[in-house]
Amino acid sequence: MSSEAPLCQSCAMPMDAPEKFGLDAGGSRNEDYCCYCWQNGKFANESTLSQAVENNIPFWKSEDESDDIARERIMEVFPKLKRWAV
Repeated sequence: MSSEAPLCQSCAMPMDAPEKFGLDAGGSRNEDYCCYCWQNGKFANESTLSQAVENNIPFWKSEDESDDIARERIMEVFPKLKRWAV
């Protein structure tokens, strides 16, 4: 069994604590999506992949990195996640 935290299948945030998991409509923990992406049994924001990428740049970008570099890194991950996989 892997000791790595599961990643949110929408934004790739590590869900390494119980409060980081999203909640389904009945209040049960959702194993696929984080608390920022999944609330009360649905996505907190209905967005396209492009919008999600742009919204996540600040979280993926280091101080000395351009938006373009962060965008490229995100695009290596997001299309493989359950929410965005085609």
